[in-house]
Order: sequence, then structure tokens, then C-alpha cells
Amino acid sequence: MTLTQAIGRFLAATGPSGTPREAAAIVATGFTDCIAVLILGLREPVSRIVAQSIGARPDLKALVRLQAVADLPAPDLALLYGTAAHALDYDDTGLAGHPSAVLVPAILAEIAETRADGAAMIAAYAAGYEVWADLIRRDADQHHRKGWHPSAVFGAVAAAAAAAVLRRLTADEASRAIGIAASMAGGVVANFGSMTKPFHLGRAAQSGLLAARLAQAGMTAAADAIEHDLGFLRAISPNGRVDTRSEARLGDEWRILKSGVNIKLYPMCYAAHRIIDATIDLRTGNDLHADDITFADVELGDNQASILRNHRPQNALDAKFSAEFAIAAAAIAGRCTQTELTDEFVRRAPVQEFFGKVRLYPNAEKDKDEPALAPFDRVTLRLKDGRSLTSDAVAYPRGHFRRGVPREALWQKFSDCTRDSLTADESAQLFARLQDLQNYPASSPTIDD
Repeated sequence: MTLTQAIGRFLAATGPSGTPREAAAIVATGFTDCIAVLILGLREPVSRIVAQSIGARPDLKALVRLQAVADLPAPDLALLYGTAAHALDYDDTGLAGHPSAVLVPAILAEIAETRADGAAMIAAYAAGYEVWADLIRRDADQHHRKGWHPSAVFGAVAAAAAAAVLRRLTADEASRAIGIAASMAGGVVANFGSMTKPFHLGRAAQSGLLAARLAQAGMTAAADAIEHDLGFLRAISPNGRVDTRSEARLGDEWRILKSGVNIKLYPMCYAAHRIIDATIDLRTGNDLHADDITFADVELGDNQASILRNHRPQNALDAKFSAEFAIAAAAIAGRCTQTELTDEFVRRAPVQEFFGKVRLYPNAEKDKDEPALAPFDRVTLRLKDGRSLTSDAVAYPRGHFRRGVPREALWQKFSDCTRDSLTADESAQLFARLQDLQNYPASSPTIDD
């Protein structure tokens, strides 16, 4: 049996009864956080552009009821939802990418046709996550460094996996869906900081759903599309050091239980979160003001430094991928929220002047569990009075799976993201239902029930 076929066999056998019970809370957190940022992201220009291009009008009532948007094909709905979910780069992270912003939109778009309940949604998410995790662990090198956006590349295949579970594809159909999705995957890092980056995730969700439908309709694909010498894994490998021979072991360890999802508490590229934590801790712990700081020396991974490539951003979108802005916001405002991620704040003279104080010191060491990052980041603030204050080594930022995210913090983010789109009661009801996703019925109640 080929790797591609083994994936198909795993997907055909996956359902609510075979998904570990412990995964339910993790998936519910991913759904809750993703739908919050999706609702907020629907207000962004890139979402309006995508909606206009496919002739869609976002329907919040349909979204909160987990229903289809009238007269909009599910793959197109996945495109819109995936783009919106990543529009602000505020969605959760994991597997060197953004699993929920691909999987949740794909599942939301699919459940109207499949009549899936919450348990089926959890199984589909866990299956997509498992396939993504198995494929990405096969390469020793970071795909970002070659120019591949992992969320776009692995996300398309993972979305096809989730759709295969929801649509109850046979093993042969599911393996063909994976093979088709392998030829639809793509997205380049050069587009980070532009509207095309969130479009990557929408396109991945759309491609996965389309691949599943094509396979179910009879379209063929190579039985070894994933592992062939001219197949998916080798094509995207940065240096060709890719494992195409080991067994998949899908469902044996359930990697979602080990790695989970990391909730973003700052609307910034995740590569900056540890240095934001470090700077805020130094500022608040020592009662500092930005004017006290002469230099901010930042130790971080070389891969992170390459992603945070905008050294003097002039707008909020560029600032999301700027280490200099991350440090400046933390030092000047003592926080990094949606309030700081505005063009006006980015262009303020004190912010622009602070960029010159930030000095980056990248290192090549990789974290064994999250190789896209260094084992830790650290910040040293050089002060005008001659002192130097060094933060603790930050391995896990606030919201990381290993630190957990308190329900109160998740609710605060959810309510902040939805307050301009939903009433307070609607937000509270939707939050409660998503947190109890395991018991969400197939026939979804309205938000007024």
C-alpha cells in the first residue's frame, strides 16, 4: 500500500467513534477562535474583494447558525471564509502554519450539504490535522525558507482530508482526493504582508473541497501522488531530505493531542509573539517607558527573522510582519492589540523613530517540536541610565497549547472580535455553543433559540 493509499484508508475509517475524546476540547477551541476572527475578518477589504469576485454577500446569520449561504457553492464559501479567517493574521497556529483557518472554513462550508453534527465536525478536523501533521514531519527542512507557505500547501491536502471524512468517501475516493489536492496546493512566502497571504488559506480550503467532490465524481489521480519521486513531498521539499518511505502511523498517536493549536493573543505574525511577551514583561516589571530605552536587542530564530522582514513598515498590514514594530508597540503602548495595528499608529513619529532602536540577532538553532522557531526568544533592553535588562528565555508565548488559554481570555478575544457584528447575547450564545461543539446538533438551532 502506498502512502497516498494509506491516507485514503485512514480517512475512510475515521469518524466520531474513532476520534479520541480528548480531541474535542482542542477542536472546540480552534473552532471558537477561528469563527471569532473570521467574523472580524469579513469586514476587511480582502474579504470584500473575494466576496465580490464570487458574487457572494456575507451572511452572518447563516454563519452563526452553521448554515450555507444561499446560492453559494460550498467550495466558494470555503474560499471566502478561509480568506476572512486569516485576513487579520489573528488566527491560531500549529504545524508550522494555521490549521484552523483552513480546516474550520472547509468544514463550515461542507456541513450544510453533509448535515454533519458537532461530533462529525470534530472528527473531520482531527483527521485533517493528522494528515497535515504526518506529511509535514517528513521533511527535516523549513518550507518557508524555500518560499512555500505551509498553510497553503499542506492546508489544501488537509482540507481534502476533512472533506473526505464529512462526505464519507471510500478509501479509493479519499486517496484520489488527496492526490488531486496535491496538484492544487501552492502559495509563496513572497506574498506575506499582502492580501494574497490570507487568500492562500481560502484557496486551500476551497481546493480541498473541490478535490473531494472531483474524486467522488470519479476523477482519477496517481495512487502515489504524495510520495512519488516526482510527487508532492519531493516537489515542495526545500533540500530534498524528505521521508517518503516510513509508514504513516495515522491515528496511532493522534498528534493533535500532543501539539494542539496555539491561540494568538496578539494580531501579529506568530513569529513575533515571544518577543512581544518578553518586551511587555520587561516594561511592566520594571516600570519602564519607551523613552527610557536606547536599544532593544532581540534574539530570535533566523527563520522568524526572515518572515518578519518589514523593518520600517508604513501601514498595519506590513507591521504584522515586522519585529521592529512588535517591539515598538510593546515598548510604547505596553501591548499589541487591534488598537495598535492601524495605519495611524504605525505612522506615528515615536513608533517610526523606535524602529531604529531595534537590533535583531538571528540564530540558526531550531526547536525540536516547532522547527519553524528557535528554542526560545529573548529581549535585552539597553537603558539611558546605563542599565541592561534581559528578559527570561521565552519558549512558549501566552496562548500556546502548552501553556493553555483560559476560557476567560478566549472569551475576551471572541467578544472583542464579534462586538461590532453581533449583539452581546448573540456573541455569548455562539461562544457557548462552540465551546460545547461535541454536542452541537446536526439540525442547528438559530441564535435566538
